[in-house]
Amino acid sequence: MKFRIYQLLPVLAIALLIWAMVEPIIKFTESNGAVTVMSNFKLLAADGQISRSVIALGALLIFAVVVNAFAVVVSLFSNFELQKRTTILSLLILAGYYILLLIYSFIMLDGASLEVDLPVLFPFFGIILNSIAFNLIRREEARIIAKASGFRLRD
Repeated sequence: MKFRIYQLLPVLAIALLIWAMVEPIIKFTESNGAVTVMSNFKLLAADGQISRSVIALGALLIFAVVVNAFAVVVSLFSNFELQKRTTILSLLILAGYYILLLIYSFIMLDGASLEVDLPVLFPFFGIILNSIAFNLIRREEARIIAKASGFRLRD
């Protein structure tokens, strides 16, 4: 089996998504100086109270990791159509993650200042990696089809 770069891109996306799951993503600082830290699975208030109201963000990242892992397994069998579908599904899941993140951020903002940490960008990098993988899969499929149609017998 020949190794292709589009097989490595979902693995990099998985690594970034797992890293984004364990790091805090946003800090809200209220006018009195109280800091609330939001991660993908919990919301830690300044008084030490933990809220699990943002667990949907983490669930979306877990689902994206599972879809990308499935894409890696499918790439071993060169099923291009299923690979393209899994990358599109991963793109949609990560876009939904950002929509949900915006909703939670606007709910939590309410007069507080917002400080975004670097791990909030990792799902965006996953979107970029998945879109590059999608284009590489399309090119590989077109190359194989063009190569196979060159060997056809003419009437």
